[in-house]
Amino acid sequence: MRGTLRRVARRGRLTPHLRLNLRHADVTSSVTATATAVSASSRLERVQLTQAALAHAQTLGESRRSALRSAGVTVGVLPWHALPGAFSALLDVGEAARAAGETTLAADVFRLLAASRPASQASWRGLAHALDATGDFAGAQDAATRYAQLTGERITLGHADVGAWDNPERAATLDAELAELAAGVTVDDLVDGWARAEAALAAGASTGSVVPVFAAALASVRRATAHERPSPGFGATFDAVLARTVTAGEPLHAVEPLVDAVVRARRAPDAGRLSADDAVLLRTLDLSGLREYLAGRSVCLVANSARLLEHRVGGFVDEHDVVVRFNSFRLDAPHTGTRTNLHATIHLHDFNWSHPVDVRLVFSGKRDLWRTSVVAHVDPHAQRFLGDESLRWPARTLFSEEDRLRFKVPTTGFNVLRLIDFLDVSTAIDLVGFDFYAGGAYRLDQAMHLPVAAAHSYDAERAWVMDRAVSATDITISLR
Repeated sequence: MRGTLRRVARRGRLTPHLRLNLRHADVTSSVTATATAVSASSRLERVQLTQAALAHAQTLGESRRSALRSAGVTVGVLPWHALPGAFSALLDVGEAARAAGETTLAADVFRLLAASRPASQASWRGLAHALDATGDFAGAQDAATRYAQLTGERITLGHADVGAWDNPERAATLDAELAELAAGVTVDDLVDGWARAEAALAAGASTGSVVPVFAAALASVRRATAHERPSPGFGATFDAVLARTVTAGEPLHAVEPLVDAVVRARRAPDAGRLSADDAVLLRTLDLSGLREYLAGRSVCLVANSARLLEHRVGGFVDEHDVVVRFNSFRLDAPHTGTRTNLHATIHLHDFNWSHPVDVRLVFSGKRDLWRTSVVAHVDPHAQRFLGDESLRWPARTLFSEEDRLRFKVPTTGFNVLRLIDFLDVSTAIDLVGFDFYAGGAYRLDQAMHLPVAAAHSYDAERAWVMDRAVSATDITISLR
């Protein structure tokens, strides 16, 4: 290490971690400045931010007692988060800053944390909420998507639909409707419009009669923030109009024309593929129905593993009575086989929903997300049976308390395997390509960019499988 430091210093070379380390220095400076500014506040959240900043400074001070490690960070041979406790201490600062309303600082902190450790779930979750609070809704959605990829869970953002009109036609329609509702009323800015509306209301005017003033005020915000996409000030002002109407005890229909104009402009929700009529006719399958479907039949579960391409096991796969595939599976006849009888997918994925199968199982740990996904994705004609809610998360009903701790976020493949093993009615249970992502993924092209989720307990799943294996080769594992 000492020799490396000397060489770097002598050559003046930019080292791999130097850019992030410089960003860390800037963020640390901002943390100190903000903590100093709020330190006199008696508000609990600001006190906690001050305490987190002090703990962060203490952690950095103690970790830099090692002159060698400190020098390594300074010249960029080591990343800043190699300092013991530095990452977790800064994470605490980010959470405290967000709670205290210091959202810009929180966003800067979480950006650095996510860039430094891209697999950090807490960093992406914190960044999504911080960006949402600052009005960067597109950035918040990107961070939330990354968190979902890592954990399989969705984040509910507080301002998910504020300013969500990203369609130019809807934006233009909104501006035209606001101008029509303003009925010739003009205001200088938001403050002027709000003051005029309040004065009219205080003089006895009804809320409905001042809708033109509110519309003109909202139009002024749109003009002032037209360069921003979306404009956070508009969403806050619109919410204030609704809140003012409700707290004044007036019915909301007084501002109904304004509400209709804004709702029409917001991003239209996906109608979903499953209509109410289709849902009524859909044939579903519960646990006992799945037991009957599998009884006396051989089963082969095929993983989405790149190692499949090293073996020609397609014939072996297709010899089974029931072939099970997962999520974004891809078919390559000599290596994967051609048949798919049961498709199991996590609710977050948008792949293979129209691939014809006997049974489709949709997995989600949360009931509302499961229902939303079923409506949004299920092709009513692509399966004979759809697993019902009793099959939406086998880990919930089959796992012991010990198992829930051991397998915190079971993979789709492991969920299905445990389900089939529990039913214990199949003549054979063979696994093909189950290397637990040691050899990389083999999926549809549009899914190859997805990372291998860091939240899964791959080693624990491997141990469970091998403890029950009756035979194994380089590419197959048999449990029966």
